[in-house]
Formats: sequence, structure tokens, C-alpha cells
Amino acid sequence: MKIYSTLTRKLEEFKTIEPDVVKWYNCGPTVNGLMHLGHARSAIAFDTIRRYLEYRDYKVEYIMNFTDIEDRMIEVSNQEQRPVLEVAEEYLSYFRRDMASLNLKPATIHPRAMLHMNQMIESIEKLIKKGVAYESDGDVYFDVRKFDEYGKLSNQKLDNILQEGTEDADNPKKKFPADFALWKKMKPGEPYWPSPWGKGRIGWHSECSTMSMLYLGETLDIHSGGQDLIFPHHENEIAQSESLTGKQFVNYWLHNGFINIDKTKMSKSLGNFVNIYDLLKYYSPDAVRLFVLQTHYRSPIVFTEDAMDQTQVTVDRLFDVILLTKNYADETKEVDDAKHSDLDKDLLEKIKKARENFVEAMDEDFNTSNGLAVVFDFSREVNDYLRKAENVNGSVINEADNFFDELRDVFGFFEDFNSYLSIDLVEKLIKLLIELRGEFRKEKNWEMGDKIRDDLKEAGITLEDTPKRILWKLTQTE
Repeated sequence: MKIYSTLTRKLEEFKTIEPDVVKWYNCGPTVNGLMHLGHARSAIAFDTIRRYLEYRDYKVEYIMNFTDIEDRMIEVSNQEQRPVLEVAEEYLSYFRRDMASLNLKPATIHPRAMLHMNQMIESIEKLIKKGVAYESDGDVYFDVRKFDEYGKLSNQKLDNILQEGTEDADNPKKKFPADFALWKKMKPGEPYWPSPWGKGRIGWHSECSTMSMLYLGETLDIHSGGQDLIFPHHENEIAQSESLTGKQFVNYWLHNGFINIDKTKMSKSLGNFVNIYDLLKYYSPDAVRLFVLQTHYRSPIVFTEDAMDQTQVTVDRLFDVILLTKNYADETKEVDDAKHSDLDKDLLEKIKKARENFVEAMDEDFNTSNGLAVVFDFSREVNDYLRKAENVNGSVINEADNFFDELRDVFGFFEDFNSYLSIDLVEKLIKLLIELRGEFRKEKNWEMGDKIRDDLKEAGITLEDTPKRILWKLTQTE
């Protein structure tokens, strides 16, 4: 398995610190507003990579934080004239709702910055003792000149960083323009915590550095986030963490690309975002996941309604084939291997090959685009088999069904799938109506035959006449 690491800017063989265990920290959202498609792109991409690692039998210790105290949180708090904690609790509840809607697996731990203030203060004290941080009028700053490798993640030299400009560069409290805040002195109307340097609050970059090492140790296998976090956030995390421990902080840095609208990054600050709650009024969660995953996680995505419409059509077709396969798997009898037809043998070989192709695609830096191509090719092969087979072989179609289950689990598709299959009575009634329609057609009573077909369609069940049999499928309805 090969992974592209932002730090080395190349594909590297994936080797974990501890055999078969992945220690992974993902920078989660700042809970100052509703979850938008940009947030979802990152969350879905890394959720799928996590699922694939678990599919490959890794135990994944996945930590994703929620930033609940930070400049943007205070800005919303002031705008809405209510406490930061109240803002955080409300928007965090919305994030959890939308994460569940998108079938995002909960992290092993979801740490929150406000609940780890003591540990963060301790880390800052250690940095001061090591001589790489300093207090200045109630603030504490990291001295970037004391960390020789500053800029290695973003591939920048310190001189270039200064030329580009840094946040708060002309702050007279700082010894050097590129130094960054570890602790910020309290301002009127802001939340604060007591510290050795007076009342104040933590700097954003200190939050993830402290919490990641607290839960995963001094060196992580994977650290991930959006490409906008490479500099300064992740660069500053490296400087703090490696100054504290003297060890490499992270072995593999993963960063996802942006979702763009009119060639501009989707973001709350630009006001060009599409929030997930509203998007799910028009499209299924599976369509949103597919929209994200059909592009490699490092590449940009252009959002349009037309693209989403087409994705919904595609995901509905995939659902139909998988459901049809599952129906046959539940209904047909297994046949002895010696009695397998040529079609049976051909499909078994295609299942084996598809599984190999899927692993090959995903092992190359988690290429979901190529992985999904395997899914769609395989769905066509299965559909072709079901149409051509004189007698569908239970053991063969069960193999196909099992592989579809594996794929669904990795991509996080159709999580509530079993709810469609749990009502035996409904299935029996459908079969009874199909048989009754067949009798009407034999008697050339086309009107009644068509009425049964049309009534079933109105109820969300589509019949398809083929030369060998009548197929039925559930149609996803709003």
C-alpha cells in the first residue's frame, strides 16, 4: 500500500509504527456554523480511507477534534450575542446530526479544546522551559527561529514566509514577525482561563498539537486535514510537537483538495457554501458520498447542480443492481460446483478479478475514483449475468452479494439497506401480485396487467419484463 505524504511530496510505502494499528489524527471542524459541502468533502474522504484501512484488517485509532474555542468562535459569539459555549453546543449538535446523515463513522475519540485546557497549558510551559517559546505581556509566542526545520511541510524557507506575510506580523509583542501565538491574553468580553501568564485562552495551533499527542503518543502514523491547513496550522503543529519531543511528529501527512464553486474554494467566510442539511433535502446521502468519492481525495472538485443530479441518477442505478442481487441471493438455491454453468464460472472469475482490481486501486493512495470504476464495471457484469442465466445459481450470486456488501461498507453506501429487506410479508405480496399479473397477461387482459404494474410503480416498486422472467426492484423515493 502506497500513500502520498505532503511532507515528502511523493508516494511512500505505508508502514505503521505498531503492527496492524493506525494512529490517526484528523483536524475536525470549527463549530461556528452549519456543516457545508467543503467540510463534508474532507470528512467523507477520510472516513472512506479509514474504512478501507479497516477492510485491510488494520485497527484504526481515529481521533477527530472539534474546535470549540478560537477566533472565529468568538466572532460568532459576539455577532449572536451569546456565550461561546452556547454557540459551540448548538453547532456541534448540528454537526453530529449531519455526520450521522452522511453515514460518517464516529471517531474513536472526539476531543474538544475547552476540555483540555490544563494539558495545553502544561505543553506551553514545557516549550518555554526549552527556550523555544516566550511570554510577552500576557501572550505566549513560539519562536520559529528556534526550530530549524520550520517550513518543511509547506516547502517554504523562512525568508519566503516573511515575504508572503504572516498573520499579525507587525505585532510589537513578537520578537520575530513569523512567531505564532500559543496563548492569547484575555480581551474584554472574551472567554478566559487562568494560567501562569494571566487570564487568557489557548492559541488554535496549540490545540491539535496537544490533543493528538495526548491520545496517540509522540509520533502519529497519519495526520490529515484540508489543504488550507498545511500552512500555517499544520506547519505550526510540527514546530511545537517536535520541539517538545525531539521526535518526528507525523509519518504521513494527508491533505484533501477543495470543493470549488465558479473556480473559487467553497468556504463559510466567502459566503459561497452549500450546507449539508439543505443539500440532503434534494439528494440522498449516498449521492453526496458518491459525488465526493468519484474524485481522488487530493484533487479539486467543481460543484454544480447538474453534476449532483447526474450523481443521484448514478447512485440510484447502482442501488437497483445491488438490491436485485440481494433479492436473488436470498431466494435462489445453491448448486454444486460441478454443476456450475459457463456463465456461473465466468461470474465467479469476474468476482475474483474485481476484488483484486479494487484492492489494487485503493492501495495506490486510496484512489476512490478508480475503486468506484471497479464497482460500476462489476455491477454491469452482475446485471448481465442475471439477465442471461437460465437458472440463477445461489452460491454464485451469494458471492456477488458478499462482494457488494464489502464495497458498500468501504464506501459507506446504503447503510439502511437492510431496512428494505426486512419485511418478508411485503416481498411475498409483491411476488403474489407479479403472479396475478402473469395470469392476467396469459388471458390477454392487458388492462388489469398494466394496472398492477402501474399501481406497484406508484408504490415505489418497478417491474421489468424480460424474455425469461419478470424482475422487480424498489425505487428510492423522497
